[in-house]
Amino acid sequence: MAKDILSLGGIVFDDYSTPRSMMGGGNQAMVVHKLPGGKRVIDTLGPDEANVVWDGEFFGAAAYATALALDAIRAAGEVVPLIWGGQSRQVIIDNFIYKVRRLPNWVEYSVSCAVYQNPGLGTLGGASAAIDSLVLSDLALAIGL
Repeated sequence: MAKDILSLGGIVFDDYSTPRSMMGGGNQAMVVHKLPGGKRVIDTLGPDEANVVWDGEFFGAAAYATALALDAIRAAGEVVPLIWGGQSRQVIIDNFIYKVRRLPNWVEYSVSCAVYQNPGLGTLGGASAAIDSLVLSDLALAIGL
């Protein structure tokens, strides 16, 4: 059986530092227009991914260095890969807190990652290009009138 790997920004979490659970999912972004008489028109805008949040502990000679490396990634604000459970996301670490329990061997941490892109959901690039094309053709028709 293949081993489940958790990796964030190239940092691979070992068996000890991997959390008990990881979460995924999110909301459907939408605008609800409430009309007279109680009717509604709902415009769905697409998936709105929830932050991926977890906590755990680093233990070993590299525990403190690993915490500092993750904090540096947070401070840089760069988009980095998050891989777990056969899934991947492009994320930005929006919150990383660590507590040194015993230097240098034991560090507790919590991390929150804002999802920049979820490749499993696809993209709207094709739809956006089609909409742009329709708008441009409508503008050309209006100008011609």
